[in-house]
Amino acid sequence: HPRRAEVVELLQKLSAGMLRWQDSRTGLWYQVVDHGEREGNYLESSVSAMMMYTYAKGYNKGYLGRKYHKAADKVLDGLIAHRIVANEDNTISLTYCCAVSGLGGNPYRDGSFEYYVNERIRNNDGKATGPFILGCLELGR
Repeated sequence: HPRRAEVVELLQKLSAGMLRWQDSRTGLWYQVVDHGEREGNYLESSVSAMMMYTYAKGYNKGYLGRKYHKAADKVLDGLIAHRIVANEDNTISLTYCCAVSGLGGNPYRDGSFEYYVNERIRNNDGKATGPFILGCLELGR
């Protein structure tokens, strides 16, 4: 693609920016990534799984350096330790997935901190399980 270099540069900038906000204890990201310690914020699974996949795939394609592969490993460890639970029916669930968020439709989606942390949380949302599976596949390569 004629703009490939530009897209790779955007990936590298996004990756560096997000790495800055990765929780050092769990390896996950908060729902509002730049307000991790703010009351009501929580470690959210979909952004964490998406970044795990992004970092692992970017590393495997040669677009990102080794530190991003290590960060992806840390996400996987954090999701397993803090967000994956065993259910009584012998299945597992990926917990703390934001059901929906976005912008627009004011006053309902105003982009405020309160809006984002008060959206419904559910288990096994496709925005988290899909990137989780893809990220695991990339980490296994």
